[in-house]
Amino acid sequence: MLLARAEREASGEDSPLQSMLTMIGMACRSGAEGDLKQAAVALGYCERIALRL
Repeated sequence: MLLARAEREASGEDSPLQSMLTMIGMACRSGAEGDLKQAAVALGYCERIALRL
C-alpha cells in the first residue's frame, strides 16, 4: 500500500513516503545481514516520518 501511494504521489522531489520506503529498504537489508541495531535505527526514522504525516 505504501509503495502504491508513493508511486501516485511521485513528483520528482523527495517526499516523506519516498523517504520511508528508503528507510524500510535499509532496515530490511540490515536485518538480513544480522545488523539488528542498524535495522532498528532505520525503523525509528520511519516512525518519526510517519508521525509527521
